[in-house]
Amino acid sequence: MSAAGLSKLEQERARRIAENQARLQQIGLLETVQTITGTQQAAAVERRAKARASKAARRAASAAVAGRPRRSERVAGIEVPNYNENARLLSLADGAGEGGGRLMRDNISEEIYDVQHLDVLGSYQQEWELFVDGYNANGERIYDKVNGQTCHQCRQKTLGKRTCCSGCGSLQGVLCGDCLFMRYGENVNEVNANPDWLCPLCRDICNCSFHRSKRGWAPTGTLYRHAIAEGYKSVAHYLVLNNLSDEAKPVALERGLCPPELAAELKKEIAQSASKKEAPGMEKQAAPADSAADEQRGAPAAEQPPAAVEEQLLQAEPEAEPEPARRTVRRGRGGSGDSQQQQAIQQEAAPAPAVPAEVPRKRKQGTIQVVQASKKQKGGALVKGGGAADKAAAEVPVRRGLRTSARTSQRAA
Repeated sequence: MSAAGLSKLEQERARRIAENQARLQQIGLLETVQTITGTQQAAAVERRAKARASKAARRAASAAVAGRPRRSERVAGIEVPNYNENARLLSLADGAGEGGGRLMRDNISEEIYDVQHLDVLGSYQQEWELFVDGYNANGERIYDKVNGQTCHQCRQKTLGKRTCCSGCGSLQGVLCGDCLFMRYGENVNEVNANPDWLCPLCRDICNCSFHRSKRGWAPTGTLYRHAIAEGYKSVAHYLVLNNLSDEAKPVALERGLCPPELAAELKKEIAQSASKKEAPGMEKQAAPADSAADEQRGAPAAEQPPAAVEEQLLQAEPEAEPEPARRTVRRGRGGSGDSQQQQAIQQEAAPAPAVPAEVPRKRKQGTIQVVQASKKQKGGALVKGGGAADKAAAEVPVRRGLRTSARTSQRAA
């Protein structure tokens, strides 16, 4: 802009700015500011690089924590604890473990699916396009607290198409298009066109974290990528087909729902279970043939059946000898020797007399009656020719204990 088009005020302002810049250039302040700014930017870049290196080092240390030696002598030889267990489980869940296998937490209760669960697995005629419905031009989900609906699976209140269950009609049957396709293998457009559609919870195949935890099953996490890589249509197909009961395994093979690797494993399991069921029958059929062969070879008694062993023992046992007849002695004019011998034989033949049980003695109570003569006449003669001592002894009653004996002796004296 030329100086002719400016007012005097603007020309004065421009002149002062030029003078100030020349003065700063003369002092060297502009170069100092540029140097400080460059130094700060370089320091920020270095800090970010150190932070990334430190984070990578921590990850490497947590991955190789089992092989790190213990320096302290007190804990030498003891395995180093892994304090980053959650990060290791998450990395293995995404397929970063050995062999690319997924590691899931153990279920508290057993997870088994039957033929009825195979009947209600979802399907689609046209594949659903993911991450389009309910997203803006930048690929971000559109969250709306007023017009949005909460998905039962991902629990996000966003815009987009939703399902409606004809069975329960509750919010548990409201699913977004992406969750319905990834978790259950169904197209939301086809589902909405079916007025009799039932939600996964009504079909007993809901695999959301809330209902799995309620049943004692571990939440699956982001299992969709692993299920698709293994050849399954959805997460529900992965869970149901990998936890089938014995009756549902042949049905799944007939319908062709299993991937090739799983189909081979199920065929082996079915063959093993069939062989286990046939094994008892084969043993029962082989038992009579083995016993007949043992009899022909003269097998020992220990290998023969119990009935044959008992019969052999009875044959080998000697017969019991008959008891000798007792001698009978005639009664007659025989001598004393015959009578004694007869008495001895009778005593031997007679049963032993039963010994009576001892009866405890009872102490006598009361006093002994005085002689009738002493009752009638006191002081009279008890018996003819009897003395005074006999009369005194007869008159004294006999009582229990030592006092009675003492009184008797006093009176007798």
